[in-house]
Amino acid sequence: MSTLIYCANSIAATPYYIEEASLNVYSLEELSYFMLNNIYLLSTRLMNAELCNWIGRELKQPKLASELLSMVQNNSPLHIFVGHILNANGYASNKEIKDALAIISTFENKSEAERKKLRADRLMAGGKLVDAMYEYETLLSDEVAKTMSRITEGDVYHNLGCAFAKLFFFEEACRCFDEGYKRNQKKQTLYQLLYSARCAKNKQMFDEYVSKYQVSRADVEEVLQIVSRATVKEDIVGFDSSVNDLLYGNSSEEAKATIENVIANWKKEYIRICRI
Repeated sequence: MSTLIYCANSIAATPYYIEEASLNVYSLEELSYFMLNNIYLLSTRLMNAELCNWIGRELKQPKLASELLSMVQNNSPLHIFVGHILNANGYASNKEIKDALAIISTFENKSEAERKKLRADRLMAGGKLVDAMYEYETLLSDEVAKTMSRITEGDVYHNLGCAFAKLFFFEEACRCFDEGYKRNQKKQTLYQLLYSARCAKNKQMFDEYVSKYQVSRADVEEVLQIVSRATVKEDIVGFDSSVNDLLYGNSSEEAKATIENVIANWKKEYIRICRI
C-alpha cells in the first residue's frame, strides 16, 4: 500500500493475500481501506473461512472471526459481511460505511462482468478517464466478457469511445463507437460515431459510416448542425482567432494571453483526469 494508515488494532505477522488485487494486508484497517477503495472488486469470494481464521489467529480477534465464520456458513449477503468488518474498527466513519454498503447491495448479485463495468462507469463519472479506459479495455479482453450480452458489450465499447473522445482521440473513439453500434444498435452510439468522425475532420470516414449504416439524410443533417453549433461557441472562436493572429503575424498581448489561459486550463484538466 502507498497510503499511510494508522492501525489501532493488532498487526499480523503473516499477511492475508487478496488474490483479486494481488495485495497483502496486515490489519483490519488495511483490509477496511482496501474494501472502501475497491468496492467494485468485492465479491462473495471475500467471504471465506481462510479470511475469518486469519482474523482470529493473526489479528487476535477470535470473537469477530467466529461471527464472520457464522455469516459465511449461513450464506449471509456480502454487504452484511463487509459491514461487520468495517464496524469492527474505527477506520471508517459511519457515513463512509453506510455509503459503501449501499453501493455493495446494488451489485452483489450481479455478474463479475457487470461489476467491472459498474466500476469503470463510476471512474468515468468521476472524471478519471485514463483509469476508466483501462478498466473498459481490460473488461473487453477478459474471459468474463464472454458472459456479457451483446448489447452490454456494445455499451462498454460506447463508453470507451466517450473516454477517447473526451481526450480528443477522435479516430480511436470512432473505432470504439463502430464496434459498439454493431452490437447495441443504439441511435445514441451511432450519433457519437458520426460526431467523432466529424470532429476528426475526416470527411471520407464520415461518409463511409453514413453509407455503411445507411444513415438517413435527416439524421446526417442533425449531426452536422450539432457539431457546427458546438464549434462556434464563443470561447472556441476566440481561441481560434487568437491562434490565427499569431500564425499570420498579427500578434497582440491579448491574443497571447487568451492562448496561454486556454493551454493552462487544458494542462489542469489533463492532470486532473490522469491523476491516479
